[in-house]
This record gives sequence, structure tokens and C-alpha cells, in this order.
Amino acid sequence: MSDLIVIQPQVSTVSVTEQVNSVVVSSVGVTGAKGDTGATGAAGATGATGATGAKGDQGIQGIQGIQGIQGVKGDTGDTGATGATGSSGVIAVNAPITNSGTSTSANLSVSAGSTSAAGILQLTDSTSSTSTTTAATPNSVKSAYDNALNKPVLTKVTGVYYRTPANIQDITTSIVTSRVYYTPIFINGTTSFDRIALRTSTVWTGTGVVRMGIYNDTNGLPSTLVLDAGTVSVTAATTIFEITINQSLTTGFYWLAFCLQTAPTSGNWTGNAGGAITNNINFLIAGAASPAASQYAAYIQSSVTGSFATATSLSASVLTPYVWIRAT
Repeated sequence: MSDLIVIQPQVSTVSVTEQVNSVVVSSVGVTGAKGDTGATGAAGATGATGATGAKGDQGIQGIQGIQGIQGVKGDTGDTGATGATGSSGVIAVNAPITNSGTSTSANLSVSAGSTSAAGILQLTDSTSSTSTTTAATPNSVKSAYDNALNKPVLTKVTGVYYRTPANIQDITTSIVTSRVYYTPIFINGTTSFDRIALRTSTVWTGTGVVRMGIYNDTNGLPSTLVLDAGTVSVTAATTIFEITINQSLTTGFYWLAFCLQTAPTSGNWTGNAGGAITNNINFLIAGAASPAASQYAAYIQSSVTGSFATATSLSASVLTPYVWIRAT
């Protein structure tokens, strides 16, 4: 290091002290010119690192690069071996369809329907069938409805006697023994009856025996027996003879039956002699053998000597005695 030479200029300093109004003023001399700056001293030690400044805002995101080209599809691998065939299942079905066999050859069938099981039913046009395994067609329903509209009405009054709706007159012609005379009656609602009766007219001698009963109707004809009421002995003119019964009839046509099984010496009956105007066998249409003949009033069956059975061998008759039944 070179020697430092300091030049101290000689300055004359004059201090004048004056007391002016008790204030002391010191006078200083003029400062000399500034000397040259000395050489820079050695650098001092590095100071401690200052605190980190605040984080600046995030810059704008760069543009996404273009997607690379898709590679070529690889070859398809070999097909695996076919698995074993499963067992053939049976088709499951619900009643009334039944089945047998496998899923590839099943035999399906439909069972017949009934009142207790679902199934297939055959249609029928009948309006009188009692089958429980057939179904009515709309045509048969309409026929039944139309028939019902034309049925006469039986007023069910307790103690009143009812018979076929035809005029009454005395039958003076002898009634044939062992011949059943069937006259129709319609019941429009379930009714109980407690008497079945006949009535003699003005002429009578001796004793006759008459069997009376009630028959079902099938297609406009007497058919099966409902009631054989037994017999009554007929002994006098202009008299009612009756048998006590206990019979309930539901809605429908029936036939009242009269059969003279033992003839009196002589006698006549209350009934239709064939010349009277009558509603005849089917109530609505007057029928006769010819336009000049008497109208039919009953069906008859010959050769009935004992108890009643199913009606057979029927023919029309213009002559008939009447039978009454009494409502309870």
C-alpha cells in the first residue's frame, strides 16, 4: 500500500467576537476546494438476503398440442373353442295350457274349461241348454232376451189359484181314462205352491180317481217330471178337489198334468171343450188343424195307468180339463 499524503492547507482563522445587543456571533472562514476522492476501499462483506417478494400473476396457458395419429388396428385373435351344449329345458306354462317335451319339440295343449277351471269352451246357440262346459253366443243371448220380453207375468198373491190362461167352459164330452192332459203355465219368479186342484162341473155320478202333477218344459213341450202329487177321489158335481203339496218353482214354463185313472159313472169337468177362444199351447199363437177347426189347448199322452214319468209320445188336443196350483 502506498503512503497517504494529506495536505493540510494553511487557513488563517480570524475570530471576531462582538457583543451586539447581548448576542454573540462567531464568524467562520470560507471552506476550501474539495480534494480528489480517495481510492475505493475494499468491498465489505455481503449483507444478508432480503425477504422474497410477492408472487407474480400466473402467465397465460400455452396452446394444447395436436393429437398424434391413431396407430393401425392389430390383427383379430383366434376364436376360442365352442362350449359344451347345455341340456334342453322344458317350457314352463300356466294352466289351462299344458305341455310335454323339450324346448325344441314341446307339445302344447289347452284343457277344456268348466265352472271350476279356466280353459277353452265351445260356443252354442242354444237358449235351453243346461251345459256347464259351453259358452253362449251373442245370438243366443239375444234370443233369450227377446223371449223374456214376451213372457206373460204371474202375479204371485198368497192364496190365489193359477192355471193356464184360457177361457173356462164345461167339458161335457167324456175325458179319456189313462190319458194325461198337459196345460202350460208360466212362473215369472221363484214361487212356492201348497195346493194342486181340479173342479167338477154340473153333472156327476159315481166316483172317479184323478192323478195330478207338474212337469218341466223343454223346447215348448212337457218333458221331465217335477212333481207327482198323487191321486184324489172325485165324488161330486160343482166341487173343488185338491191335494196338499209343498212345491217351489223357479222362473220358467211348466206344464200342469191331469190324468183320469178311474172313471166315474158320468160327469163333466171345468176346462176347455175346444170351441172357446184360448191363448192355446204357446200363449201367443192360436193353432188349429185347419182354419175351420177348434184351437189346440193342450198336449196329451195316452196309456198312463200309474205314477207319472217322463212325458213321451205327445200330440195336440183341443179338449182339456184344467188344473190349478195355489201360491203360498
